[in-house]
Amino acid sequence: MRSMTGYGRIEKIIDNYNYSVEIKSLNGKYMNLKTSLSGIFSSLELKVQELLKTFFSRGNVNIFIDIRFINADDFVELDSGLIKSYYAALTKIKEELSLEENITLDLLTKFRDVIKIKIDDEKAEEIWKGLTEVIKETAHKVIEFQENEGKNLKAVLNDYLDKLETYVSDIEKESFKIKDFYREKLKNDIKSILSPEIETDAGRLETEVAVIAQRADISEEIERLKIHISRFREVMNSKDESVGQQLDFLAQEMHREFNTIGSKSKNIIITDGSVDGRIVVNKIKEQVQNIY
Repeated sequence: MRSMTGYGRIEKIIDNYNYSVEIKSLNGKYMNLKTSLSGIFSSLELKVQELLKTFFSRGNVNIFIDIRFINADDFVELDSGLIKSYYAALTKIKEELSLEENITLDLLTKFRDVIKIKIDDEKAEEIWKGLTEVIKETAHKVIEFQENEGKNLKAVLNDYLDKLETYVSDIEKESFKIKDFYREKLKNDIKSILSPEIETDAGRLETEVAVIAQRADISEEIERLKIHISRFREVMNSKDESVGQQLDFLAQEMHREFNTIGSKSKNIIITDGSVDGRIVVNKIKEQVQNIY
């Protein structure tokens, strides 16, 4: 089980290039990729995203890439004809306006198109090969981070599940007393309404108690809660890569069962147990949102 929270950064020199790759991942319902890559390498963006999708299928994943040339002499190309044209145009403007300012190198290099970085297909493939290696290493580092976070989450969730099992057990024990609870409640209600000299029909009383107890029966909800808790543990401990959505669904089902128990029962112990159960399930749902 992996958390969707992860971080990894690697800086590595391969051949003539210094690669720096940083990946941050956060929880998210769907896959959302953001890449930060300098303009001259923007053509690699789609390749980077496709590569990341082989490691991550959910969450917000941000990747920051910096590639520097160790020896860039043969990558820079000067457009001599264009820079001469700019110089001639600036000289003409200076003469026509009688300007005193000098035409400096700093001024000429402000025209970005006069100096270009030229990367041919062979070098582009070389750069991508090195970048692929570093991205993969960084992604594995992020996954290791996520797995460690997943272990921490699992420990927290196991504690919550232990609490839920205690609440369900207490509710079940109390549910065995439902008939007695409603019998006494009905007797007291009748006494408060009828005169003391009027005798209660014992058979009719038992029939009414049975009807009320049947309406308040929560045995099915209790059994389903046991099944959901057991299934939650099973999914959480499975070897499946992605379990977050399954756990989220099970948490919703547990919340529904506790809610039904609370609405059916008038017994204060059972009602309190259902409230406590819902509070813990809500905490589980919060944690599950960060599970891959």
